[in-house]
Amino acid sequence: MRRVDVTTGDGHSIVLTRIGPARGAVVVVTHGTFSSASSCQRLGRFLAAQGFGVWLFDWRGHGLNQSVSHDYDLETVAEQDVDSALQEILRQEQGRSMVFIGHSSGGIAAAIWAARQPERAQAHLAGLVLLAAQTTHAAAIFSARIAIHGYRAWIGRRQWLTASSMVGPERESARLMRQWCHWNLRRSFVGKDGMDYLSSLAQVRIPVLALAGSADRVIAPWRGCEALARAFGGPDVEFLLCSKAAGFAEDYSHSRLLMSGNAQSDVFPWIAQWIRLRSALAQ
Repeated sequence: MRRVDVTTGDGHSIVLTRIGPARGAVVVVTHGTFSSASSCQRLGRFLAAQGFGVWLFDWRGHGLNQSVSHDYDLETVAEQDVDSALQEILRQEQGRSMVFIGHSSGGIAAAIWAARQPERAQAHLAGLVLLAAQTTHAAAIFSARIAIHGYRAWIGRRQWLTASSMVGPERESARLMRQWCHWNLRRSFVGKDGMDYLSSLAQVRIPVLALAGSADRVIAPWRGCEALARAFGGPDVEFLLCSKAAGFAEDYSHSRLLMSGNAQSDVFPWIAQWIRLRSALAQ
């Protein structure tokens, strides 16, 4: 394992770790809210064993990184952490293209980055894998809408939300969670500056694989995951609903799609094969 420390444009330090063979096709993996790169270890080790060179990284204030005093939102994660990580990985890998995998809000941050950097995305990403990532459909049914309204009200003017067994092992920025609630309640994925991300992604013509779990009914309902994937403008966009009805071992929940033993034998091989084909095409 190799560790690299990177300073973001706004002065935060983030840690990147690399596992797998030196010349394997490059894959970058990051986590979602209330989490860290440790949640991606099972997937990372699987891909490394398949011959890929895997980079794992934690957002600011998460995992191996130092705690931060200022809160942030997903646009900060995209424009600072994702951008700085990708720049350094490109330097480390001597400009080789890569596939980016983002779970949950990690996938949302990757989509924001691609929407704001379409030329760089097309130049450097051989593909994007979105695992249970969406911004528009969490409040699509009445009971979920009431719950998200209540959650946003509970967040109130807090700056930080504490870790717990219910949400995950890492504290999270309240501003980030208010932003996620806002997008889903309005069914509108629009940035602070007015950029409509779903419309802007039409300019991004890269291969996309999106996976959703059929038991993930609130955080990342499959219709929202598919909508985010279909917003990309390229012809190579694939959506996969991971359910028993589709031949998978279980109806996957939000976390089990990334972290379960079943996913390792059931879902990860799909991802590895998809990456292998797109990485070969990008060479």
